[in-house]
Amino acid sequence: MSAAFDIINRNKILTILEDILEEDELRLVRFLRSNTTLETRINKADIQAPFNSNIGTPQGDGLSPVLFTIYLEHALRKTRTVIGDPTTKLEELIPREIA
Repeated sequence: MSAAFDIINRNKILTILEDILEEDELRLVRFLRSNTTLETRINKADIQAPFNSNIGTPQGDGLSPVLFTIYLEHALRKTRTVIGDPTTKLEELIPREIA
């Protein structure tokens, strides 16, 4: 699941959040996502070379699962609009995203 958090496009999630959040809340999310510094850990050994990241959401951050869920829900909603409505009884039983 950690790789899923890495693929979130921050600009896209902010665009999605514009329809959901008030301006102050959106500004707070922007602030929390800005200047994210990450450190690499390989085999439980820290590598002392932190770097800035402008993609994804940090694993272990309390806000990350919420942002990921919102991002995923938006993607599934877009998928449903592309696939369209079910045309048979069988299609009604299958989740549209699987089709």
